[in-house]
Amino acid sequence: MDPRALEDLRRRPEAADPRADGLLVPPGEGEVHGPVLVGVPYDGGVPTRPGARWGPRALREALARLTPFDGQRSLAPLTDLGDLEVPFLNNAAAHATIEEAARRLFAGRVFPLFVGGDHGLTGSVLRGLAGARPDLRLALVSFDAHLDVRPFEEGRAISSGSPIRRVIESGAVAPERVAILGVRPYANAEAHWRWAEEQGIHLVPIEALVRDGVAAAVAAAARRVRAEADAVYLTIDLDVADISVAPGVSAPGVGGLTTREFLEAIGQMALEPTLIGADIVELAPAYDPDGRTALLAARLLLELLAAR
Repeated sequence: MDPRALEDLRRRPEAADPRADGLLVPPGEGEVHGPVLVGVPYDGGVPTRPGARWGPRALREALARLTPFDGQRSLAPLTDLGDLEVPFLNNAAAHATIEEAARRLFAGRVFPLFVGGDHGLTGSVLRGLAGARPDLRLALVSFDAHLDVRPFEEGRAISSGSPIRRVIESGAVAPERVAILGVRPYANAEAHWRWAEEQGIHLVPIEALVRDGVAAAVAAAARRVRAEADAVYLTIDLDVADISVAPGVSAPGVGGLTTREFLEAIGQMALEPTLIGADIVELAPAYDPDGRTALLAARLLLELLAAR
């Protein structure tokens, strides 16, 4: 266990000062409903700075540093389904496992919250969602410094840099129903940017996101992609935040969102009435010595829960 979380456990009086990790409850007997937490401890798609496989554990431990009370009400319990058993040494089998797990979850009456793990999981989750609900016209909102539209070739390893392109080329989500918010300059190849524009993906650079007001820009992007969609899926790559507030990610960078801006953005997105599921990815605790990135990820999770 993270030493910081352990210290919190030692200091708190359980009854008078409950912590947010107490929201996590195991599944009971019978069918599970509502929000569920699913860890995806796989980072085989990260070429450098591995370690996101430990993200699910770090986020759960960071919840012990928060309370379940937002100033007005306490959050309801969250069913924790544990971590998927992902075959780490076989990239194709790992993503097949993720896709099948997502298909089963979305076939039920749950709101899955996936915690990675590398961003490649988003492609497999959406393919599973499309398989479970072929009747739905899906939209995707991505918070990411990067476009993640690197060319993907069947038969080759699925990387963390290709999930958006993968879901588009697989037909799971139409490109005009995809929005990527927080894209940073000097972080993406020109060829990838031009491809995204040609496909009709809605790009919101970090400068526009902040200039136009985070909540307003997020609401506008959500309205745009859901105009011809039945449900919206949300993916949150933590590297959209500035390195000063989120050093513990696979690909940190400067010029990203502040903590306050990030929380406002996800708080607004959580209000989306057609939201069907979400993921938080690229938390790499080995590069997060004081736990600030894990704490931010835990707060984002609570923002999503508060609106459910």
